[in-house]
Amino acid sequence: MRRILIILTLVSTLYAPALAGVSQKSKDVPRVEDVLTYIDLFGYREMMEISVDHQLREIVDYVRTQRGEVPPRSLDIIEQELRRELKAATTRSLRDMAAVFQRHLTQADVDYLIGVGRDPRMRKVVQLQPKLAVELESVGEGLAKDVYQRAMPRIEERLKQLEGGEQL
Repeated sequence: MRRILIILTLVSTLYAPALAGVSQKSKDVPRVEDVLTYIDLFGYREMMEISVDHQLREIVDYVRTQRGEVPPRSLDIIEQELRRELKAATTRSLRDMAAVFQRHLTQADVDYLIGVGRDPRMRKVVQLQPKLAVELESVGEGLAKDVYQRAMPRIEERLKQLEGGEQL
């Protein structure tokens, strides 16, 4: 889940300047086909599938560790069925995602973004997003570890004070 948040943050920061100051006209709802083109060009489908695939692996690993009596072949079947459902579920989710974009973007916004999405430099950025997300996730994990390590001595001291009956 953290990965998708990082990816969406990265994507939104790349495109926010292009959309700044553009207001949604209530009657200028973009065509769903164009929004789906935008979604495909900017890699939202792949990002969603990567995130869900990661979650599916975690589910199977959880079953594997919590239920030692489940035969490996059964786990393979579970994983295959989950992956089979992934494609259909992704298509449904993309339609839901398109509806969100339709509420916030105009047809002109989507036309512009499709043009940007077809630019070779943007294609390169979109293709790099999964790799960037993995690397950025490790940066975020490093930050969390640093915060934890720096705060832990103070947390331990305060907990000792509370256990000793001191008011904080």
